[in-house]
Amino acid sequence: MMSVRFPHPACQPRSASDVVQGATIRGRAHDVAPAPGLVSSLPVRRPTFSIAFGTLVTALTCLAVGCRASTAATSTAHRVKLRGISLYYETEGHGPPLLLIHGGLGNGTQFDKQRPAFAPSHQLIVPDCCAQGRTTDRPGPLTYHDMAEDMVALMDSLRLRRADIMGWSDGANIGLDMAIHHPDRVDHLVTFGANANVGGLPPADRAWNRTATAESLGVGMKAVWTSMNPDPGHYREAMNKVLEMWRTLPAFTTEELAGIRAQVMVCAGEHDLILPEHTAMIAHTIPGATMWIVPGASHGAMRERPDLVNPRVLTFLAKGPTP
Repeated sequence: MMSVRFPHPACQPRSASDVVQGATIRGRAHDVAPAPGLVSSLPVRRPTFSIAFGTLVTALTCLAVGCRASTAATSTAHRVKLRGISLYYETEGHGPPLLLIHGGLGNGTQFDKQRPAFAPSHQLIVPDCCAQGRTTDRPGPLTYHDMAEDMVALMDSLRLRRADIMGWSDGANIGLDMAIHHPDRVDHLVTFGANANVGGLPPADRAWNRTATAESLGVGMKAVWTSMNPDPGHYREAMNKVLEMWRTLPAFTTEELAGIRAQVMVCAGEHDLILPEHTAMIAHTIPGATMWIVPGASHGAMRERPDLVNPRVLTFLAKGPTP
């Protein structure tokens, strides 16, 4: 995602319902392209320096909640208790199952630009991950592997033996973990902005992570999270768990990536937060994986260019599953 110096007045939320936890990262704050009609005059640029505490909320508040209402009419909300959490998820559509996994600090509304295009041909399962969105937390640290195991448990609860997966940012890392540890459960995997280890982030982002706390995320993030989560008093602990995870994880080895058997499409924006050589490494290490760089896009490519992303993803998912 791109970076901005300070919140633009047009990006400030009028209330918690006016923002969506959408511009997720594993480091300091970065812009995504503004929602149409919201802050279209903001320039997009890639910084070469770190930015101050609190700017993560800038990117978060630059995304409107426009499609939360549009998906509500066609989707069904569910809640299931598994592995010590109360997990919220939504379902809609018909066809082969497709699990959509959101980015860090976010929730399933991040896929509002994909769901209308995907639902006619796929059964969509759109969860909120542990300690994020409308899903509760459990004792202990937060890890990508535990969240991946939650996704497998969700599949079990739905009696789904196999599924396709599309993940953004942290959700892409969860998808990689599932493909590594549960190769018999994943047919296709589409990743946007994944990183195999913390070395995939620029040095300035790693430096921000080392000292960031829940307070670093700003009041806008707190307003959104507490308005959605069943345990609003748990905000500080939940955010600090995510930040602590980002400091050391993921830590996938080349051997683990090379053992993935699913059909994989590794995607990133042309101006992604993730270093381009790191994205290329992931794609080249996974056997048979293809790589697609979304032209002109940042870490938020799937929200910025759904006109390119949606047909490309659907074409990839239409390929026959791995034998």
